[in-house]
Amino acid sequence: MRTAGNQEPGKMSGSRVIFYYDVVCPFAYMASRLVEAMAQRTGADVVWRPVLLGGMYDLIKAPQGKSGSATHTMSPAKLKMQAEDLRRQLARRGVPYRDPTHFPQKTVYAMRILAGVKDQRTRIALSHDLYRAHFCEDRNLGDPSCLREIASGHGVDVEALVQSTAASQQLRHNTTEVVERGGFGVPSFYVNGRLFWGTDRMFFVERALGMRGVAPERLTTPPSSGGAAKLSFYFDYSSPWAYVGFMRLGSLVESVAPVQVNIEYVSILLGALFKETGTPSVPLTTMSTQKQTYYQQDMEDWCDFAGVDLNFPDVFPIRSVLPLRATLASQCDPAIIQTLYLAAWRDNKNIGDSDVCHRVLQEAGFDADRLLCDASSEPVKKQLFANTSRAVSDGVCGTPSYQVNNRNMVIWGQDKQSTVEDLLCGWSDISTAAKL
Repeated sequence: MRTAGNQEPGKMSGSRVIFYYDVVCPFAYMASRLVEAMAQRTGADVVWRPVLLGGMYDLIKAPQGKSGSATHTMSPAKLKMQAEDLRRQLARRGVPYRDPTHFPQKTVYAMRILAGVKDQRTRIALSHDLYRAHFCEDRNLGDPSCLREIASGHGVDVEALVQSTAASQQLRHNTTEVVERGGFGVPSFYVNGRLFWGTDRMFFVERALGMRGVAPERLTTPPSSGGAAKLSFYFDYSSPWAYVGFMRLGSLVESVAPVQVNIEYVSILLGALFKETGTPSVPLTTMSTQKQTYYQQDMEDWCDFAGVDLNFPDVFPIRSVLPLRATLASQCDPAIIQTLYLAAWRDNKNIGDSDVCHRVLQEAGFDADRLLCDASSEPVKKQLFANTSRAVSDGVCGTPSYQVNNRNMVIWGQDKQSTVEDLLCGWSDISTAAKL
């Protein structure tokens, strides 16, 4: 973690964080390697609370079902992006990893054993060994002999806990508890009445513990020699996350100075991209109620962190074809991009309506007549189509997405800005996890 600005982080003593996990999940594995260091930094007590991920899916009626994986519902482009991001984040944090042959595994017995272990230290140590067996040694945790061998080193009676009604009830209680608190996946963290999901949201957990100066971790500092770098920024006005990402570009450029960043704004039609990649036109509507609610709160957290004003528009999804073409007609003038983004996502103006779009541009001092006239030209239409085709070809699965120095690598999501900043400063992404 890094400290943002000049704020001095302060610990909130006596706080407790509940860490909900299942040994089936690689992201929860990564969190298990980081959560104890977080506890030391914040002075908080961390309670490891095992849950059954499939049981969570069953309770929230997740589309993948209780026996599936969230990856089963992803488009090939998103699946590839997530796999690359997992490896990248593991490598950035120095966490050893090997792709498991058996995935997803049935972990009901493993999690029942962990739920039945009363001693917290034993539960933590056993959890680490089970994670290591799964994600470093490629062992099958669904094999009773494997569980016996691992658990015996901790003095745990596997047969007794597997058959234990109390352990089964405890696991069911933990799983129901996290769902009632808004959970839908692991890792989840519950602190001060708030639930946070994902390893990349652990810095929000620290902020909730009073360390308001904490920000996503950076691995590199800008080279004193400066230099230049190119950043390609894929965006569509229809995405609130792309709006937040665009509004954060100023802080991104500032954070890598004296490196001079040349930003290429690549406007794309997100709906056309989704159609090509097999993604629902409005992904949020296909999610469980818990996940939808969480993402709304998550967006508020990011806007608070970044100092971005956001008011969800009355007209959504936004018909962004016209404003995107007008943007291309302006040669992707960043002032026009900002004007249209603020109108849509701060001021609740329907920029997909031609009259509204014209008025927004005109009132901001731009030649709206010329821009909207040029927006209907064939060269502009072809350019928008070409940009979208380029995005599909490069593996973009959503906006905002970033490319640094035309590398054959796409970073998806404004929440990965710290990774983009490191790349701009010369960090090399080896695209593999730490060596075992």
